[in-house]
Amino acid sequence: MTGAPVYRDNAGDISGKPITLGAGALVYIELRPSLDYTTIIGQGKPTVVYRGLFKGFSLPIYSTDNEEIFFTECVPQRWDAASDILVHAHCYLDTANTTKNFQLQLEWEHFTPGVDVVPATSNTVPVETPTGTAAQFKTFSVTFTVDYDIDTPDNVAYDDNLSFRLRRIAASANEIAGEVVITHLGIIFRRNKLGALAI
Repeated sequence: MTGAPVYRDNAGDISGKPITLGAGALVYIELRPSLDYTTIIGQGKPTVVYRGLFKGFSLPIYSTDNEEIFFTECVPQRWDAASDILVHAHCYLDTANTTKNFQLQLEWEHFTPGVDVVPATSNTVPVETPTGTAAQFKTFSVTFTVDYDIDTPDNVAYDDNLSFRLRRIAASANEIAGEVVITHLGIIFRRNKLGALAI
């Protein structure tokens, strides 16, 4: 088959336009960001730990430089440019805890190449998580919402550089013993087109 792809709508009509999603359809893309491994390896912070085949970064409550994870991502053109961006952190507890809390804090900035200067301010999103009756190595998924238009009129846009810093900060009460081990970071964008694959 040669030539441009052909799309057919529900009525059987053919057009050369990409299929767009209806209001109720949800299609997302998750990207694994680039981590600042140079700092992590060079400073030995956060500590790299292993649990079986899983490698993670152990976060104490932040008190000094480098007890944090830096990561970056470029905003993909498949993003719908009208939805908040989600950041997922998968983690586990290195110590058993009973009805305690831990709190992670995501700090982020953005700029548009060729338009913005490097920003002097950032936005902070804390999320406190209760552990319940939690055994050692219990896993959690912590979700942060990045408000794409919080800096209006300088909203997040296609091809923007996003920069993040993840820290563990003190919980409001009932702080857990031990540390939280981060095993995965993902940045999730809502898409406005099916594209080649609906993922």
